[in-house]
Amino acid sequence: MKAAKLFASTALMALGLLTAGSALAGTLDDVKARGKLIVGVKNDYAPYGYLNDKGEIIGFEVELAKYVAKELLGSADKIELVPVVAANRIEFLTAGRIDVIFATLGVTPERDKVIDFTTAYVSSPGPAVMMAKEATTSKWEELKGKPVCGIQGSYYNKKMTEDFGINLVAFKTQPEALRALRDNRCVGFVFDQMTLDLKVQEADWTGYKVAVPTYEYLPMAGGIREGDKAFQEAVDKAITKAEAEGKMIGWETEFNIPHAEYIAERAKAAKAKLN
Repeated sequence: MKAAKLFASTALMALGLLTAGSALAGTLDDVKARGKLIVGVKNDYAPYGYLNDKGEIIGFEVELAKYVAKELLGSADKIELVPVVAANRIEFLTAGRIDVIFATLGVTPERDKVIDFTTAYVSSPGPAVMMAKEATTSKWEELKGKPVCGIQGSYYNKKMTEDFGINLVAFKTQPEALRALRDNRCVGFVFDQMTLDLKVQEADWTGYKVAVPTYEYLPMAGGIREGDKAFQEAVDKAITKAEAEGKMIGWETEFNIPHAEYIAERAKAAKAKLN
């Protein structure tokens, strides 16, 4: 009986040590053992992550993800891109389906309660509203009680409904919301201003304008699981190196993003830090 109890106790201790060891190993060790970085990205959100004519996912954050893979694993090809949307990207991360989020993730106190963030690499203009050119609306308060298309899981949705009294019609993806706008199911489409500024320049959307400008700028960062310090430090180091090498500025040019003072200043600071 004593021998059986001793065996059981030893087995439980071994299991406990194994579990603790796995927990301490963290994502960085998992990624290196796997030989592949699994990243949640957008595939419908130009210029950060979208499909090109060949059906390939490209964009500013896709290039950043590949750069991080190169720094961690020695090759930008050692990566798996998993399309996510605003409503499921954090769920995919916490469930272990992806290692990191690079998918237009705004840094907010609410999200910080459930995940950790990498260093912020973009200061993105917040929500604005695109409407038909003949619209006379120019202020958020004028949208009270009106149906406005939006995206599920966007950080500003609560403000839209509670502060501005908007009747938010939330869709899972951007194409669905834009289709509803064309069908006059909404008077406008609320989304980040930079994307809308680019959208109204497209030939198919010349009949629309950014009618209501944004009221804020929000830091944008990668998302990682809470307490994953070794992985966070490794990813932050890669991001800083990309900034120091001017990669972010190059990706702005490549993907037709207006050059931001925020990115230029971070590049300057990163270069000084590494030199």
